[in-house]
Amino acid sequence: MARKEPKEIFFKSLVSAIVIIAFGSYLSIRGSKEKTEFESVTGRIDYFDKTFQEINYRNKGNHRFIHIEDYPLVFDVFVGKETGDFSPEFEQLDKLKVGDEITVYHADETPLQRNSDLRFNKTVQFIDKGGEAYFIRGSKDKYGGYALCGIGFVLGCALLFLKRTGKIK
Repeated sequence: MARKEPKEIFFKSLVSAIVIIAFGSYLSIRGSKEKTEFESVTGRIDYFDKTFQEINYRNKGNHRFIHIEDYPLVFDVFVGKETGDFSPEFEQLDKLKVGDEITVYHADETPLQRNSDLRFNKTVQFIDKGGEAYFIRGSKDKYGGYALCGIGFVLGCALLFLKRTGKIK
């Protein structure tokens, strides 16, 4: 029986593993930052809704939509109330109302979010009103980043093993 020629996928696959590790590192670092390390915007709420009609098909009550006067985007805050959701550590957003002055701390968009709906900022990390916390992000970024780093590492090790055994080149 003729032996199959090894496939030439090592380099592209190794680059993919490195990209996965880099993105995982970015997420885990972002998930570990303190509140003061994020960009912030302070202003009065001029729009607050938990059933934004245009995207309600995916909402299911797990999002809050908040707009601050003179800020160009609507903040889309995931509050995850169902089993298995990556819920925030602390959340009492339903106590906010139009006219309240709040400070929203948010991160830069990830490369995967840059092509999403440009009307929304989905990177809210913290929300304060009068120095009191109303939203504190959960740990999904930190642990998701760790998971991606682990997957990238295992993929890299598997690729090195396959290359050494001659299965790929």
